[in-house]
Amino acid sequence: MTAPESPSSTPSGATYERRPYDASTTPRDLKVKIKEQKLLIDWSDGSRSEFDMNLLRRHCPCAACRTQREEQSRNPLQILKFNPSGVRVVSAKLVGNYAIQLTWSDGHDTGIFDFRYLRQLERG
Repeated sequence: MTAPESPSSTPSGATYERRPYDASTTPRDLKVKIKEQKLLIDWSDGSRSEFDMNLLRRHCPCAACRTQREEQSRNPLQILKFNPSGVRVVSAKLVGNYAIQLTWSDGHDTGIFDFRYLRQLERG
């Protein structure tokens, strides 16, 4: 039996323990529906998730987007540098067996959505 790694921090600041295998964060099937702007995931634990791409863009885990969200939370009257409304996913690719990388119509593609992060987004 392998011991869990030390706790890590997610882009939202929550902590989790990374374990070698977790059926709740391991996709059995994954579909990117470009026309509908949806990400559908059937998880190995039997549950299913459906993500709207607009939600994913608002929660992009890249450093630039995360910093902008943090700045906005400190100063809600701040003028946004970028409003992702109307931006669409144009392509997607798997990153290893742990994440998906989305490319947006404005060229943004630095957010890598770890499957654990997606389950966390789903749970709120």
